[in-house]
Amino acid sequence: MSTVGIIVNPASGKDIRRVIAAGTVVTNPEKMNIALRLLRACDVVGVDRVLIMPDPTHIARRLVKATDGELRHTTVAELELPFILGTWKDTLRATERFVELDVDCLVVMGGDGTSRIVAKASANLPLLPISTGTNNVFPRMIEGTLAGLAAAAIASGAVTAELVCHRAPQLELYDDDSELIDIALVDLVVLEGTDTGARAVWDSSSIRALFLTEARPTEIGLTAIGGWLGLEPAPPGHALAVYTGTGKGRRLVAPIAPGLFVPVTVNRHYFFDRQASQQIPLRNGVIALDGEREVLISERQLTVNINPSGPRVINVISALQAAAATGMLDSCQPTQ
Repeated sequence: MSTVGIIVNPASGKDIRRVIAAGTVVTNPEKMNIALRLLRACDVVGVDRVLIMPDPTHIARRLVKATDGELRHTTVAELELPFILGTWKDTLRATERFVELDVDCLVVMGGDGTSRIVAKASANLPLLPISTGTNNVFPRMIEGTLAGLAAAAIASGAVTAELVCHRAPQLELYDDDSELIDIALVDLVVLEGTDTGARAVWDSSSIRALFLTEARPTEIGLTAIGGWLGLEPAPPGHALAVYTGTGKGRRLVAPIAPGLFVPVTVNRHYFFDRQASQQIPLRNGVIALDGEREVLISERQLTVNINPSGPRVINVISALQAAAATGMLDSCQPTQ
């Protein structure tokens, strides 16, 4: 049975960056519209089943009701979870369940943080991350119809995942016993401070180091600090370390949130690979993972490394091109 899983984060696109910056609000009705177009695309291609993670706002339940009697081929249902917490743990548990069910691909609607939680438990599942957050680097803005066609191409077998997927790099944070604490897909940032606060980072004066899987001036967020150094792309399998502070160094201004430009003094920077673990330069402070404060350092010597073989991600453009080459839509029934 061909199956697509969907995770919709109802909280994405609504955090404090709407107050301190000019971030776009992504409402739940808009998320439902994106998902509805995705479901219709799956139905046209002939996917047997789509399972949607339940949440306290009942997005999944409303999508089941909205498509009742409309879809010809695809059955839409809520993923069965014993209980709902209304926290990131729902996303983690849902991902683990999708892995158990061996779905053909998993669509993730949220921001970098949502994708990070999914990546921690997604094993070998092909992921299709769609940006419905503030300023995202890992998930992309993808029209729901096209995302649905890409997911359906893989689920239906019209396109093989091996042909259109790649392994995204991830940063891995270890404690002093070499135990994995957590991961980041885009940026791991070391901050002075003693609590996680509102989680989102907008005050650059507290930043002491950044470790980045990529650094491009075309992105907004903490990764933009590395992006505006004007460096060549990182060599394959490498990440970028950037150390900041006060005093002498290169001063630059970077867009770390929509419409929010902050000053940063960069003292040094270099690329590193998997063979060169980096020590966290503070023994007291906070670590932000993909833009959100998550880990208190608390008198520990932590290290970070780059793993080039992180989550398995679908290249939507490649998937659609491959699907078109097979004539996937030639024999499909039109919606009207």
